[in-house]
Amino acid sequence: MSKTRYRAPIEPSPGMQRKVQTMLQGLEQIGTVERIRETPPAAPGIALEKVRVRTLDRDGETYRKVVREYNRTRPQFLAALTRNPTTRALALLAVGKEGVSMMERGQVPRRKWEEVFDRDGTLRDRTTLFQVEAILPRGVRKEAQEAEHRPDLWNCHHVVQKSVARLDGRSPNDPSNLVVISTFTSGNNRENAHHFLHAALLHPQLNLPPGSVTDAYIPRPLFPFYPPTRKAFESVDQVKRELKRLDPKAELPTSWQRRLVAFSRAAGKLPYEVPVEYRGAIRTYQSIYYRPENRDPEREQEARKWAAAEGASFARQFLPAGARLDGSTLPIDHKAKVPLPILPEASKIHERSSNPNSAILRSARSHRTHNGPAYDR
Repeated sequence: MSKTRYRAPIEPSPGMQRKVQTMLQGLEQIGTVERIRETPPAAPGIALEKVRVRTLDRDGETYRKVVREYNRTRPQFLAALTRNPTTRALALLAVGKEGVSMMERGQVPRRKWEEVFDRDGTLRDRTTLFQVEAILPRGVRKEAQEAEHRPDLWNCHHVVQKSVARLDGRSPNDPSNLVVISTFTSGNNRENAHHFLHAALLHPQLNLPPGSVTDAYIPRPLFPFYPPTRKAFESVDQVKRELKRLDPKAELPTSWQRRLVAFSRAAGKLPYEVPVEYRGAIRTYQSIYYRPENRDPEREQEARKWAAAEGASFARQFLPAGARLDGSTLPIDHKAKVPLPILPEASKIHERSSNPNSAILRSARSHRTHNGPAYDR
């Protein structure tokens, strides 16, 4: 019997679909248009969430259990994103029709075969590149770095990474803690938002001995997909036209269309590119996993320390006073060079959502937005 080329679509459980809906509602609450506009071009659509965590032993049973659960539930999560009308529309705009088809089968999307960034960062046709390399004598072909051999994928990113445990007991594998994010290693990590967050913000804070408790400022994307679009939108009308082109039946609430316009303005230029000055830190972080010699436990720990030290110099540009980086605390007079908005504590969000006056405020804000400038429509 011949093997089928594609997996069959997955039927996500009702429970997972409810969790995705809850995740979406949470993002609607914290990812306001105003907050997205506050984010800098270096990290558009990213806010900081202060979370108390305890680091896990990567060789311990707790961590292994988290990984097993993640591997089991990830296909369900990806498929559930395609069932919710809003997240499906957002998926179309972020990863395209082919990406949505892969997610329906529980697979992470891939970058289109025809698109690839060459080593000099230029977008070229992948087939042409392979043909050129094929005619070069073997002795003069450039040796690609390890990361360049890896396919360009989107991936599921744990906002609060799975190597730590939240002290409030929330599961790291809950959809509210997952984001489908670009992990494009080609072109010198030009669009590798995933490893940028790890190298320049997460790893410098969380590279601690197992059992350490710390208050970490976690970078949280304000969209279920990051970046949410590779195409700039100047108005909601442009969003509607693009979505109709992708799928005439797809529908996206106007509030999310405005968020995409706000993201485009915050980014300034799309597709989003990791600033050049951070890409060296990304390569250092990747060496933890990509270099064979770092499979040795001692070498791995050295690589982790080196990556944390290099990343800390960049993390201080984003983080506020009091943040702990590579074993040191940023002084009280520290001012972030590239400040990110800081989300209110989860308890305060809950109090505001349960306050009847908050509904009136949201209604008034919505009315002002609906009657805003024409370029938002």
